[in-house]
Amino acid sequence: MVVERHDLDGPGELDALLEFTRRTWTAVSRWHIGDIAWTFGQFNGPVPGTRTSMWREDGHTLAAITAFGAERQDGATLTFHADQARPDAADTALTWAKTVYPGMSVGILETEHHLAAALVRAGLRTGPADDGPFFLAHRVTLDVPLPVVKPAGYTVRPVRGPDEIPRRAALHRAVWAPSSVTDERYRTMAARPPYRPEFDTVVESADGELVAYCLGWYDEANRAGLLEPIGTLARHRRRGLARAAILATLHAFQAAGGDTAIVYARGDDGYPVPRAVYPTAGFTAFARTRVYR
Repeated sequence: MVVERHDLDGPGELDALLEFTRRTWTAVSRWHIGDIAWTFGQFNGPVPGTRTSMWREDGHTLAAITAFGAERQDGATLTFHADQARPDAADTALTWAKTVYPGMSVGILETEHHLAAALVRAGLRTGPADDGPFFLAHRVTLDVPLPVVKPAGYTVRPVRGPDEIPRRAALHRAVWAPSSVTDERYRTMAARPPYRPEFDTVVESADGELVAYCLGWYDEANRAGLLEPIGTLARHRRRGLARAAILATLHAFQAAGGDTAIVYARGDDGYPVPRAVYPTAGFTAFARTRVYR
């Protein structure tokens, strides 16, 4: 069989990327199906300004690379994932990428040893441990009782289906302004798997305003959840609302049969608050991202 490259160009390719991510996920992987759904699901295909390429053999995806800033070519930032059982596919993908993006930098999680080995074979190296912004991966096991938090004056609940999507999208925009998440993009994302409203937790104030949220993604095959993204309106912060939303989402994962959940936070000092919040919900940091150039 021949390993061939295909670019993500629509819903069918996105389904293939989700299936590949699910099939190759491990407890130390950087990418979960929720990352793919959040990044690409709003467009039901490629994200403007990026290029995603996949390498397949006999219909099975073996490696994938997404280039952010792809139009620049030189200096593009890449994500990289490959099947552990097929180092040859990883090598093929990186050989192509080095030609197309000669000044590329590639980010992986330090626990993805098979990817690190492929990057070294391709002639790339990682810098000092404190070389620029980085992310810390946190996880929590779901086989233990979790607290139920009910903040006074607020209601913690799941999104109430498609009719509430405009309010939900508006909340995200208000938290992360400026944001490109339109009502229509959120609706597109919510209309396809793996989005499920029972994992999309919001916090509602006594006057009916949505003020905080935690979006969860659940991988049934791996019994693993991901939290991405999470946010609280500025005027409602420091009241434990993010923690309440996180714990409610973890309870939903438990109810679905989940074993573990993952969340990422900046590990450098650029955004210290999330790094402080996640341990209060039971998360423990276990790995950091590394950049190879």
